Amino acid sequence: MTELKYTKYIITDTREYSPEEMAKIEEMREKSPIESTVEGLRLLWMDDEKVEGAEFYMECLWLWEGVTTSGTTEEPHHHDFTEVIGFISTDQENPGELDARMEIILGDETHYLTKSCLVHVPPGMKHCPLTFREVNRPTFFFTLAPISRYGRTSESTELKEGQSREPFFPRPEPDSSGTRYGRFIITEPKPHWDPKNPPPPPPPGPRTARSTQVVSLDDEASQGGFYVDFVWIWSGDMTMSPEAHAHDFDEMIGIIGFCGKADPRKVDGDVSIVLGDEKHTISQSSLVYIPKGLDHCPIEFKNINQPVLCFTIGNTPMWGKQ
Repeated sequence: MTELKYTKYIITDTREYSPEEMAKIEEMREKSPIESTVEGLRLLWMDDEKVEGAEFYMECLWLWEGVTTSGTTEEPHHHDFTEVIGFISTDQENPGELDARMEIILGDETHYLTKSCLVHVPPGMKHCPLTFREVNRPTFFFTLAPISRYGRTSESTELKEGQSREPFFPRPEPDSSGTRYGRFIITEPKPHWDPKNPPPPPPPGPRTARSTQVVSLDDEASQGGFYVDFVWIWSGDMTMSPEAHAHDFDEMIGIIGFCGKADPRKVDGDVSIVLGDEKHTISQSSLVYIPKGLDHCPIEFKNINQPVLCFTIGNTPMWGKQ
């Protein structure tokens, strides 16, 4: 059977670390030995090595359970691009609560993350260490940036032309909560539709899905942010974005099945997405890259038996269609 031409935009695996990367990881562990029982799974990876021309970097992981009593998972560093670090709960009854405690340093402040959240890290902001202090329920964890390839600047980084070893994000003034960096931790969703402009009528046929919009980011939620939106589909049937459309920006769609450690990559249901004139079945957790100008959708979710996390990411400050 001939492979469809847009299959190349659908990624279902991660990437292996190179020997050089593994050496750096081991060096960091030697400097800060980690005592941790947190189990995890590297699930998905996107960059321009995975999809030629991609303008997104993303790594997705499952964190299953465990505690960290000493050491950290990351060293302090900064980027010359915007990054988003996220944690999404799997609790159907209370999806805003992680049942976990993550520790992250932003600038010179320590913050404890206990809710589903998107941490917006502007260019030049020093951040990390990041530590998974306590994970009592499976948590979806990711790092994301609207760039083709990940990179960082830290004390041990060999600098390229134009890079600065020193963070260059100005230290903000305290806000009403008394913190300087708490404003960059987003824990609420933004409604998909303006109340003054209600959505069009739903497509014909039953819509039996139980779903929850969990958290979202854009330039209104945090100045300098880009569009990110997470929705859980817990069960049933639904059609997302029923009309084919295109954007004047690059988009990425994530479809993540939650079937537990026994089958961590499975999407349990009949899920499909239309790219161009092709219908693609999604049976494994996937990142779908959509270049600007490519017609796409609808996305159909049918017979969802185990929860599916769906997220959309746009290389744009605010959502819109071409």
